[in-house]
Formats: sequence, structure tokens, C-alpha cells
Amino acid sequence: MTRAALAGISAFALAYLLAGTLQLPVLVYDPLARVASVSRTVSGASMRYFGDLLLASAAGLATAALALRLRPRAPMPVAAATTLSLVGLDVLYYLSRLLVAA
Repeated sequence: MTRAALAGISAFALAYLLAGTLQLPVLVYDPLARVASVSRTVSGASMRYFGDLLLASAAGLATAALALRLRPRAPMPVAAATTLSLVGLDVLYYLSRLLVAA
């Protein structure tokens, strides 16, 4: 069960990072026009956070469900280190974008 959770968290972190860096098409919401659409880029007051989160959550849940069925064989320390590394990459990427914008 723990390995499946680690696999799901890893997939979430990887999908969340790739959605932003590769500009994958995701759900974009424009609160002023009250319109949701699928797009690669945002303009004006549009937000892509919800689409990135939806994509990453779907990837994490699917991977965790698959890991429960397949019983991953990776040792626990390796799985935990991989998960923490991917989460750390997400934090560094978004902090770098935040600091550059400031």
C-alpha cells in the first residue's frame, strides 16, 4: 500500500511539473468571462492551475491504482528517495519561476 502511494505521489509530481514546463494542453478557466476551455497558454486573467492540478491528480490516481495491481518491486528506500526527489524538483521549479517574476 505504501509503495502504491509513493508511486502515485511520484506520478502526480512528474505530471504537474511536465504540464507547466512543456505547456501541455490543459483546462484553462477565465473568471472574468466565466469560460472554461482547453488550451496550451493563458492570456489575460485566465488560470491554468486547475487544469494542471486535474491532470496531475488523474496521473497520480491512475498510477497508484496500477501500482496496487502490479505490486512494484522497488525497495522502499529507493521508492521514497525517488518520490522526494520529484517533489523537490517541483518545489525548485516553481520557486524559481516565482523569484524570477518578482
